[in-house]
Amino acid sequence: MKLERPPFRLKDLHSDLDRVTRGFHLFGKVPQITNGKYLPWHEIRHRARQVGADPIDAWCAIKLQRYAAKRDLELVQPDGQPFSLNLEGELQEPLHRIDRATGGGGPAALNSDRGVLTDEYHRARMRIRSLMHEAAESSIMEGAATTRKIAVDMLRSDRKPATHGERMIANNYAAMQRIKHWLDRPLSVQMLLELQATLTNGTLEPKDQDAGGRLRRLDEPIRVEGFATGEVIHVPPSAELLPHRLAALCEFANAAHEGRRFLHPIVKASILHFMIGYEHPFVDGNGRTARAVFYWYALRNGYDVFEYMPISDRIRLGTSRYPQAYIDTELDDGDLTYFVLYKLDIIEQALEGFAERLRHEEAKIKRSEQLLRLSNSLNLRQRLLIEHALRHPQTLYTVSSHENSNGIVKATARADLEGLAKKRLLVTAMRGRERVYQLAPGVPARLARKGL
Repeated sequence: MKLERPPFRLKDLHSDLDRVTRGFHLFGKVPQITNGKYLPWHEIRHRARQVGADPIDAWCAIKLQRYAAKRDLELVQPDGQPFSLNLEGELQEPLHRIDRATGGGGPAALNSDRGVLTDEYHRARMRIRSLMHEAAESSIMEGAATTRKIAVDMLRSDRKPATHGERMIANNYAAMQRIKHWLDRPLSVQMLLELQATLTNGTLEPKDQDAGGRLRRLDEPIRVEGFATGEVIHVPPSAELLPHRLAALCEFANAAHEGRRFLHPIVKASILHFMIGYEHPFVDGNGRTARAVFYWYALRNGYDVFEYMPISDRIRLGTSRYPQAYIDTELDDGDLTYFVLYKLDIIEQALEGFAERLRHEEAKIKRSEQLLRLSNSLNLRQRLLIEHALRHPQTLYTVSSHENSNGIVKATARADLEGLAKKRLLVTAMRGRERVYQLAPGVPARLARKGL
């Protein structure tokens, strides 16, 4: 991670007319230096030298150009300076792509009149799976020592968490389900406290057992350190400022940013994500709370696609970019454009993955239709379970795992599995006091005899 502070703050240019003049003279070279990207100082410094420009003068030219499109927000830094955002093309283009991808006819559209999501059962199935994956990945990012597969298997089977990491994941899943019931609630400090209490239930260190559902105190100083180096990369605002600052954040979240004050909902959701991480209001659970609030705000504003589209796996795969986006914003006058652009890139990656997953689901449904040759009375849930079992013949299924994976009641789940057993597509056994189901050994041969 790069912790290079820019050579000056924008407000310093008011008293340095010579530098401003040299900056104006470099306007023509800015496109060569940036190549159309919104870059921080530590990258501009190197790129300016490559085109024969003085780095500080080049940075001055870039800051002057950005100033013309700079919008101060109601949110302020501890020194009273406002956070800001640049609303020019760098943001507009990815926002347009996201809206186009999720709108009617787009590759990740939910309102399409074709495809797997026209079936309500399949929508529920994909929604549940995505929430499970998001709960797992968001917790693994914060140190939960497990794999996504083990975590999802735990959630599907309703198994009680056996480790600290599994408890984190179970908490995250509970929180993700909870925020779906809060979409009519305005953001409040109380809501943040409830969310953090859910996320940290049973996972806090012994010395912090009372820290769930409350703000950090003055005697609990926080220093955010780099994962690999241990270097301090962020010191949050003092605990004594938190009540006032969080109240201002909630007021910002609940304000109607329309008309001339319009903020795109995904931009605003990204700002909320940043601010909770920046304020670091809790002893633990800040990152998970920030990501959950992002989801809450996106869903609240009609972006239902985020229920089907985990994003924490994309954040985790590019681990260093996440804190760097925070650092770049904090070091450069509180310019939130860096973090928002980063978040939009993550969302676009997730949308590409979601569109690909939809194609895979359509292929699975098509393959499952062949199973009607074995029995024409199989419903879609049963067909997809057998399709999965053919690819993973050692998998054990239970009433709970089938119920939780498909969002159905226990009686329906039991009827599905027992129906498959009666058709000799599954075999049953007892695992302790629980009945388990597995692909019957003769099923592949039966399919082969039918030419499938």
